[in-house]
Amino acid sequence: MKEFVSNALSKLHLIIFLYGAWTFYSVYSDYEVQIDEISQQKPAIEAEIKKAEKKLSQIDEFRKNVDQTKLRVNEVFGNIEKVQRQLPSEINDIEILDFLSKEGRTLNVPELEPNPKDEQPMGFYISKQYSIKGRATFLQFVVFLERINGAERLFNVKDFKITAPTEAQKGRFQIVNFETTIDTFKFNSSYKESSGVEEIESEFNKKEPTERVRGKKKAKDDGGEE
Repeated sequence: MKEFVSNALSKLHLIIFLYGAWTFYSVYSDYEVQIDEISQQKPAIEAEIKKAEKKLSQIDEFRKNVDQTKLRVNEVFGNIEKVQRQLPSEINDIEILDFLSKEGRTLNVPELEPNPKDEQPMGFYISKQYSIKGRATFLQFVVFLERINGAERLFNVKDFKITAPTEAQKGRFQIVNFETTIDTFKFNSSYKESSGVEEIESEFNKKEPTERVRGKKKAKDDGGEE
């Protein structure tokens, strides 16, 4: 028994050395497994990094262009407001009906019948239509439209219809029945045009923090540190 104990003690340093070597090998093997797992994840992580870099580049480019876009959009809407201010503030039916009737009398079209319709909001301006019926020569009708086009107030000929009378005619000039609709306009003081830039920026700022959170979560799921 003493001899066995003596032999064991004499080989104790060897046992300790072998145990230490086995422990080191076991730890090193685990470390190699982890290194191999990380190496396998490396291409996917690099791909995610490239995607993130590309997105950041796009974000930076967007931010660089925002100010220039704002200037251009504000210039466009400034022009819209300028046009809006050039439109009359009111539409006076009496004045317009008098103008149309006067043009009819000047062209010897006594049967001219203008009738106002309801106003229609069209954004930054309000439109009002007038239906007109009459009986005249074709040339008189064309001249009538030209006079409307040359008026100080802005008019738009929306549509027209010309038909030949059913009864026989004795004069040298062809008489026609005509119907037309014209628009006139005034500015809409209660309407404010929106450029849309503020809404886009607001939506963009809402999405950006969400993308950062997703990126952090993805990195964590891939084994990275937050």
